[in-house]
Amino acid sequence: MDIKKINILMAGALVAFSVACGSTDKKPDGAAAAGSTEGGASASSRSFGGDDMVVDAANQQLAKVPVVGFPPFSTSMPITQFDQYGENAATVAKGVVASMPAGYKLQITGHANQHASKSAAYTKSLSQQRAKYVYNYFVQKGLDKSKMTYVGVGNSEPDPNLSHADNRRVTFKLVKK
Repeated sequence: MDIKKINILMAGALVAFSVACGSTDKKPDGAAAAGSTEGGASASSRSFGGDDMVVDAANQQLAKVPVVGFPPFSTSMPITQFDQYGENAATVAKGVVASMPAGYKLQITGHANQHASKSAAYTKSLSQQRAKYVYNYFVQKGLDKSKMTYVGVGNSEPDPNLSHADNRRVTFKLVKK
């Protein structure tokens, strides 16, 4: 093959490579394309490493500080036991709320463990009262009410890694408003 043909092939390959590398148009992942707000970021912020990274990091922090150990069929616990979990959770929550992206709230989720003699409506109400108990504690600790919300999910989200007693808990995560 002569040198002129090699140079033409090399130039063509270089042009094709430049065109391929020059296209940085990012496509949203499957969840974003389907319109999911799980994780809380749009496709445009995802391509720039925006809010989704902040929210993911915050939710990882919050997952480490559940309030566990509520007595059976109770919405509160002895204050000494609550302080063990509640103070740590409040400290982490304050930091998270302070750096929370616009358009998000701290969701406080109450849970109940499974109990054959209690109805779904009862366990949902109980879990919501637990979440409100922690919400009120956070307000007393200086967290802004407008940046938080609470919900009870009953026993619909058990954590198989926790004991029966520890599934009587309150968890935290950032959610879209």
